[in-house]
Amino acid sequence: MATTVAEILSSRPGVTLAALPPTATVRDALQLMAERQIGSVLVVQGDALLGIFTERDYARKLALQGLSSAETMLVNVMTARLYVVSPRQTVQECLGIITKGRLRHLPVVDGGELVGLVSIGDLVNAQLEEQRFIISQMENYIVGNMGDSQF
Repeated sequence: MATTVAEILSSRPGVTLAALPPTATVRDALQLMAERQIGSVLVVQGDALLGIFTERDYARKLALQGLSSAETMLVNVMTARLYVVSPRQTVQECLGIITKGRLRHLPVVDGGELVGLVSIGDLVNAQLEEQRFIISQMENYIVGNMGDSQF
């Protein structure tokens, strides 16, 4: 049975999304990312997901262009073209999206409401756990069948 995004999100209860308004500065985002040891911040206005600001955005849109972190607002440097997934999507589907889009983070939206965020690390860990389970089941099956034989 394929692991879904909902299962990943439910395995980490109480996690608060890192989100800031579009008028927050890049410095605000970097501070939040450093405090939480994360690589992205969602940009939201009320309940609306407007974009995402990532370490990659910082490197390419600020550092290389010599912009000021203290003065630049997120709305001016965030990635507004988002790939989003639903809680019902599988880890495999999400890994395909991440690979195709060269992404590291996927916002999770359910019925138009932002409900979470999964990273490439979350997805890879879930896939590894799924593979460990399958291997364990196969080993148990093989050992069980061999134990029943009359060699």
